[in-house]
Amino acid sequence: MIWSRIGIMAGVFAFSQRRELADIARRWAKAVGSQPELRADLIRMGGILSMEPRQIIGGIPEIETIDPLKQAYTAGRRDFALQLLALSGLTHDDMNLLMERDDV
Repeated sequence: MIWSRIGIMAGVFAFSQRRELADIARRWAKAVGSQPELRADLIRMGGILSMEPRQIIGGIPEIETIDPLKQAYTAGRRDFALQLLALSGLTHDDMNLLMERDDV
């Protein structure tokens, strides 16, 4: 029988990484379970539901210069907030319910 050392090591590390992620998810689910406002805070602070304001001059949207650094920062902030929300167990249905609320 031939053993693949790389395959064995990859399996061991993948298992430990999954276990680590499961522990993180349990902690976030526990935190959100005890303080449900955390989800709304993450949505607000991550800018998940916000859109960039556009100026309309004379019925024509103003052409904006795109700042790639600002876009990268905003995308990273949203992505991290979405990861934390996913770890806390937020589902698509929960997100839809939160979007219908006026206080979020």
